[in-house]
Amino acid sequence: MPFDDESFKLVVFDPPHFNDLGRTSYTAQKYGFLMPTWESDLKAGFDECMRVLQQYGILIFKWNEHQIPTSKILEIFDTEPLFGHKSGKASKTHWLTFMKTN
Repeated sequence: MPFDDESFKLVVFDPPHFNDLGRTSYTAQKYGFLMPTWESDLKAGFDECMRVLQQYGILIFKWNEHQIPTSKILEIFDTEPLFGHKSGKASKTHWLTFMKTN
């Protein structure tokens, strides 16, 4: 991102959630899709969000586990959220809150 380190107190990260989706489908066109490198892409995105956060800044992360479980994402990030909330008809959308402490 074209921002200096520690520029923000709050960042929201809402990446695409689908890795098995037709590239020309309505959903892919509207919301995007994950590339074959999705694991490293998501980790790089998370790290970049943390880079631009100020000390004790908050990162809100949204994930829908329709195809990839939230537990897998947390393994990739290698950090635990402060807290989270499930929402949606089947409670598959997770809103997770992280704090930058280092």
